[in-house]
Amino acid sequence: MVNGVVAVVFIVFLATFFIRLDKEGTIYLNDFSEMLDSYIENHIGVVVKLPKDLIIGGLDYSQHLKIGPNSYLKGIFFKGYSLKYVYKEKDNLFLLEIPISLIRFPTREFKIIVEADGRVVYSPEKGLIGSLASGSFNNLPSFLTKYKTTKYKFNVRTSPNPEFLISSILFSFLWGLVPWVALVTLNNIYSSKEEDLEKSASALQSIISDMILRVETGEYVEYKPIETKHEPLLKVQNAIHNLFSRYTEAIAGFKSTTEELENTMAQIEEMQSALEERNFLLINTLAETVELKDVGTGEHSKKVMQLALALATKLNITDPEELNAIKYGAILHDVGKIGIPDQILLKPGKLSAEEFEIMKTHTILGERVVLQIPGWELVADVVRHHHENIDGSGYPDGLSKGTLSLRAQIVALVDVFTALTEDRPYRNALSPLEALELMKSMVGTKFDEELFEKFKEVVLNHLEFPGLSKDVTESEKIRNSEGGYSA
Repeated sequence: MVNGVVAVVFIVFLATFFIRLDKEGTIYLNDFSEMLDSYIENHIGVVVKLPKDLIIGGLDYSQHLKIGPNSYLKGIFFKGYSLKYVYKEKDNLFLLEIPISLIRFPTREFKIIVEADGRVVYSPEKGLIGSLASGSFNNLPSFLTKYKTTKYKFNVRTSPNPEFLISSILFSFLWGLVPWVALVTLNNIYSSKEEDLEKSASALQSIISDMILRVETGEYVEYKPIETKHEPLLKVQNAIHNLFSRYTEAIAGFKSTTEELENTMAQIEEMQSALEERNFLLINTLAETVELKDVGTGEHSKKVMQLALALATKLNITDPEELNAIKYGAILHDVGKIGIPDQILLKPGKLSAEEFEIMKTHTILGERVVLQIPGWELVADVVRHHHENIDGSGYPDGLSKGTLSLRAQIVALVDVFTALTEDRPYRNALSPLEALELMKSMVGTKFDEELFEKFKEVVLNHLEFPGLSKDVTESEKIRNSEGGYSA
């Protein structure tokens, strides 16, 4: 009977597990497919107009690119892995490359692949990208795999993560053993009908219950055997005595180990904090070195960082990765100027068209520097795109509001404000209110209106200003100069 009950419990647990797994798999597949469709529908990624002959960079892509989802290709306009989708608007073809770094997965319980033309175009396991989709989930039964075609014709497959599946089944099996152990124990306890054993067992149970309560409260426990003539019960008591003795020793060792571990973790945290502070100082020193060469002060990037973080707080940005990207992107946004010739960088007058094109390359040079640090892709995004405008008129990529990250917009806006409120060789600094008034004319072209209003609140809440100057000659001069408010 005991084995039958155990079998039933195990089957119920297993059935419940697979029902839940099937339901969660369906929800996850639908959510991921909708996310992918929204990226394509909203053109989230790198959007480039394609030439009609599909010859890009000297290479003929007419045999490889087609309207709709495309099979795996190496990055065309975006460096690294990306999903590629071609769409048509007004007789023109456009390529949307969605960087895989933009795709988020809400759970690790499932594996997922996105396929087109029978090949994997995306998977968290980068080694699968480009391989045949038919061999991606061969390790699991077919009934565990779910399949869906998205609105934009990408095929998505999901299956449970094997590690999760095995651990969950094992957990269910262990839960099946619990009632078996309990039933066997109860059966042994109540199998003996001897009155002496029943009384002794009752007394023993009372003692053990008391000891368990004391253990739970952290008290010292020492087992004192009860007197009995029943030999089996004496053996049981000896075993319990040994068990609690070893448990007491183990608890003492555990407490000692825990204290040592806590001390070690505290030391590691202090070392980590010191290391982060040192790295920040080194990075800040690099930025200040570049600025001393450019604008004659090492405070520009620090001001940009402080205001950018204040704006991020105003926008309720709490993701540590985003905040770090804004912080270090603000500090290093002009690090690429170290590669700009001095005769251009230090020229006091207006730059010629050719000189301005060279000056614009500092964003790309800065991105190359930052990408040398592993895991700083988001920082590199800020460095490369802090001169982009929401209307697509900026550089180096001509991104617009739909494709320009919020972190880059924040640093770009703060950078302009900081530059306007600093003295430069070719002009005097504006007051903060004059700078805001001048920047207001750039809303809708260079800045997003809602973002500018939030920044204006930050400035008005945290800075004290002199009154607005009635003489706007200096402001007009800056407005009309090429690159006059570029940092």
